Amino acid sequence: MVKIENILFATDFSEDSGYALTYARTLAELCNTRLYIFHVIENPLDHLYGEPHGEYPALEANAIKKVHELMIHRFDDVLSGFTNFELSTKVGEATLEILKMAEEKHAGAIVMGTHGGGALRHILLGSTVDKILRSANVPVMVVRHPSRQLPNHS
Repeated sequence: MVKIENILFATDFSEDSGYALTYARTLAELCNTRLYIFHVIENPLDHLYGEPHGEYPALEANAIKKVHELMIHRFDDVLSGFTNFELSTKVGEATLEILKMAEEKHAGAIVMGTHGGGALRHILLGSTVDKILRSANVPVMVVRHPSRQLPNHS
C-alpha cells in the first residue's frame, strides 16, 4: 500500500486550476494528509495582481498581498469544511519554486490544473505542467477542466 504524505497543489488562479483544487482536496482527505496550496509570483507586474504602483519591492509586496486575498476568496467554496491546509506564496520561477516546495514540504504528490497555452507557446516555452511532469520526483496529477475539448486525432 502506498502512503502519500502531504499534497502540493500549485495554482495559477485559472478556472482550470480552481477545478483541479477539488481533486487535490479529495486526495488529501482520502490520504488523511495536509494540503499545501501554493502560488508562484513570476512577474509582480502581471495584471492578476492589480494596477502596478511604486518600486519593485512595493510591487512584490502588493502581489503577495493580492495572492493571499485571491486564495481566500477564490477557493473558499472548495475548502469549506476542510481545515488541514496551508497557503503559501513565493516569488521566483514557477517550475523551480514548485519543485523546491514539493521537497521542502515532503509532498507525496503534486496536483495541477492544465489549460494549454496554445501550440506555439508550448513549442517555444513548454508549459510549467510539462516541466513539472519531467522533473518531479513524486507523482503528478494533471487535471483538465471538463469544458476543455481535447483535440480530435482520428
